[in-house]
Amino acid sequence: MLAEHLDYDPGKFYSGAEDLPVGAGSIYSAVRMPFFDKETALYYTSAEAGYVLSHECDVDPANDRPFSDLVLICPIIPLEEWLPAYLEDHTEADLKSFLAHLGKRNVSRVFYLPPLPPTLQYGGLMYLNQITHTHISALSFENAERIASVTEYGLQKLDHMIENHLLRPKAVRLKLVRW
Repeated sequence: MLAEHLDYDPGKFYSGAEDLPVGAGSIYSAVRMPFFDKETALYYTSAEAGYVLSHECDVDPANDRPFSDLVLICPIIPLEEWLPAYLEDHTEADLKSFLAHLGKRNVSRVFYLPPLPPTLQYGGLMYLNQITHTHISALSFENAERIASVTEYGLQKLDHMIENHLLRPKAVRLKLVRW
């Protein structure tokens, strides 16, 4: 259902990650990162699939300089985990409409990653308001396996979504000066 609405070619999206440095476009199977718990108003950590946003030169261990120990990362929500929660409060018609808009990239805060077996069997959702950080060492933990990288084509599509979401004009005009 979602695949018929995609405005990009999912077959051009991924490549291997064997020879690439850690950096933007890398996809990991399980990265330890923080999540907010509404009930306790506390953060906890969980190891989840994640997409690295930090540029490789900013996290390269050979670049021994300040502020290069953390990595920006966006959790990837497997589609099959999100669907049941969505359907608890929405109809099938709502779902079809949302997925059509998602596939056409009309939902600025969410990007659909095409399937990447076995980790993302049905694809995943990058909720761009959930961009967080983790320590660079978390990418080396036992379960944090780099499973792929996006291609230049995939990076272009994702960068466009991130730029649109984070840098689009405000809905209201701001004053030019303080007074």
